[in-house]
Parts: sequence; C-alpha cells; structure tokens
Amino acid sequence: MSFNQFRLSSDILKGLKDVKIESPSTLQKKIFKAVQEGSDLVINTTTDDRPEVGYLINLLNDIAKSDRRQGTKGIILAPDSERAKFLDEWIWAIGYHASIESACITSDGDPKKKLNALSAGPVVVVATPEEFSNLLEEGKIIFREVQQLIVDQAEKVENWDAIDNISTRIIGKCQRIFTAAKDSKELRDAENKLLTEPELVTLAKKAPEKKKEPEITKDLTQYYINVPPRSKISTLMAHLDNNKSDTVVIFTASRRTADRLYKILRKSNRRAVSVHQQLNKETFDERFNRFTTNDVQHLIIGDMTAKDLPLEHATQVINYDVPEDVNEYKLRAELVGDGKATRILSLVSKQDREDIQTICKSFGYAPEEVPLPKSVKDKVSSGKKGKKKSGKQSKSRNNKRGKSKKSNSRQKESGKHHGLPRPTFDQLEGGRTGKKKEEKGLVGFFKKLFS
Repeated sequence: MSFNQFRLSSDILKGLKDVKIESPSTLQKKIFKAVQEGSDLVINTTTDDRPEVGYLINLLNDIAKSDRRQGTKGIILAPDSERAKFLDEWIWAIGYHASIESACITSDGDPKKKLNALSAGPVVVVATPEEFSNLLEEGKIIFREVQQLIVDQAEKVENWDAIDNISTRIIGKCQRIFTAAKDSKELRDAENKLLTEPELVTLAKKAPEKKKEPEITKDLTQYYINVPPRSKISTLMAHLDNNKSDTVVIFTASRRTADRLYKILRKSNRRAVSVHQQLNKETFDERFNRFTTNDVQHLIIGDMTAKDLPLEHATQVINYDVPEDVNEYKLRAELVGDGKATRILSLVSKQDREDIQTICKSFGYAPEEVPLPKSVKDKVSSGKKGKKKSGKQSKSRNNKRGKSKKSNSRQKESGKHHGLPRPTFDQLEGGRTGKKKEEKGLVGFFKKLFS
C-alpha cells in the first residue's frame, strides 16, 4: 500500500520520494491512523521499525495543508543530541517542498541564538528536554498553538521533571505521544502525569479472536433496483451517471461479464479497471492500486470473493450480479459496515430474484427499493408503445407468412433447419443463466414476505 491512501499533500509525497520511503509498514500505518484519532498515545516500538514515519508525516502533512505558518505546531523531545539532530534533518528533508523548517535545540551552540530562534516561533521544535526546559524558563516562553507534544524513545529519558515543565507551558488542547521500545516504571509514572487515557499502539500479537460470522444490521445502507428485462446494463450506466463523483466497486459473477463491463465503461469515457482470479499478482496489484490511489473511479470484480480484496475505501458497492451465496453478500456488505464503503446496491433482474429472495429470508427483512432511473424508465415505456403499434401491422404480415408455412414444415420434416438457438438477453447481460420459472414480481414477494 502506498502513501496515497493517506491523502497526503503532494509536497509531502515528493519529500517521501526524495528520501526513498515508498510505502508505510504495518506499524507506521497503525500509528498514522491512531494519531488522526486525536487521543494520547503510547507507541510500542518493539521492532526495528521507524515510528517517526508514522507520527511525523501526520504532523508535517497538517502543516503543509495549513494556510497559517506562524506559531509552533509541534514539539518533539529526543533523549540525546544525536537523535534530535537526526529528526531535525528528517523533518527538513520531508518538508523541503512544503517549505517546512524546524529549530533544533540541544546542548550545542550559543544559548542566545537558540533563544532567539525559539522567540521567532518555529513551526516545529526538536529538542533535548533539559536544554529546552531551561530556555523556556529563561525566556518565559509559552505555547498557544502546539498540536502535538512527542516524547521520542521515552524509555531513555532520565529527567521527567524537565518534560513535565515543558508540558505545563503548552496552553490549550494538545495531543501527547510517547514512543518506547520497552515498558518501564518511569514511563508508567509519566503516563499518569502527562497522558490522559492513552491508547497503546503496538504490533504485539493478541490472543486469537473467535471467528465471527458476518452480520448485517437493519441500519446498514442497503438498496436494490428492480431491473426490467434487457435493461441491466442501461440501469447500471444510468445509475453511474446519477452518481458521477462516487468511487464504485462493481461485483459480477464471471470474468467474462467483468471484461464486458470494463469495455462498456471505457467506451463511455469512464475511468475503470477490472480484476479477476486468473490475473497474475503483478497485474492484479497494478490494476487494484490504480483504484486505491484514485487513478480510476470504478473497480469491476469478476468471480472473486470480497474477503480477498484489501479494500480501504469506496463510496458504494454494486452487486451487478446478486451473489448466490448469502455469506458472500454479507462479506460485501461488511465493506459498508466497516466504514470502507457508504452503501451497497443490488441490480435485481429476473435471473437474480431467487438469490435476492434467499438473502432476504436469511436477514428477515428487505433492502430499500430505489426507483428505476428515469432514462431507463422512459426507454422501457417507449419500447412498450412501439410493440402496441406493431400489433396492427402483424395481421397483414400473417397472410404473407401463411404462404411460407408449407416450406418451413418441409424443412423441419427433412431435418434441414440450419438456424442456431439464440441466447436470451438475460443470459448475455448477467453472469449466470436464468432459471425458467413463473415469477410473481420482486416487490410483491417482499410485501408478502414481510407483511
């Protein structure tokens, strides 16, 4: 997964590219998301991973997107001068294109120059605790706009009184973040003083949870469209036209249907990719990443289960073909339930009705019906009118056809009929062959089922 998932400023992305950091690790990704929640954090760095990639790009990204650059927004306390200088250089490199500069306060250098640098209100300060605390006392400096106070490698801190003094000079709400490679009594005591109900961010293995069956609640945003014969593709296209800004995942029952939809969407100048199980990993990742990085707007899935998709976000999930398996529908709906998508919509044609009925019986309630798009409704209505007009003309044609009946019967008797059976439109549109049975209508079924 690339940093594009984090919606970073283009300047910060350039900085990451400059230092050859192409994608976040699992821990860095967890840190980034936890920092965005805004609560106090203790980050357990038991691995060799670099936590600063997780917590600093969040801070730098906020600064890069801000119109106002006056005032200190972040304070980072390092256990020694070497670490402080490393972080200062790292911030300069990542923030170079966004013109983000930091002040580095250590035991080195002229105290007056360092005090002047602090008085100028640098947007980020990297410092060793004791030196920084003494300068704040001397200059009687307070901070009103600090968003984050970060104690890096907290297990190495020897003087917590200095950090406590720095913390008291921050006025207003401030997120406090500690990173530590191991637990210690000093760290726990510091948590009690400086942190408020901190969340632990770690890669430590948790006890395996009992696997739960996917569940769907009534408050889940579920819809369906009752699709007339020969109208599934036009219904899909009209629905996409009515939701032009949405990022959409479209599930189909076969690779063939997915490829066909891809061609139709591309011909209508829509940005789309299709994936299926027969793709090699490199091609699959390339196409999937184009969707997750917003290079394309529509992802078409052919004959794949939702559990195999590392999907992070989509505006909506569309069942072009309603899944035959209830559990698969639940997995797709979980993309919505987990906040990875906003709603799920099923296009229900004649061949999908038995499957949607089975799903609804399993839930005990029905999704909400969405009206057929107006353009499709008008097209269906005009088609019905055309059939009525052609009925009058058919009578005159019957007389002409009567003459050919004898020749047709001769062909059948002699076994010389060369015509091939023509597939129904439903077979062409969907991924599965419809079953021949008398249908009473989807709306009527729902009323009967839930009355």
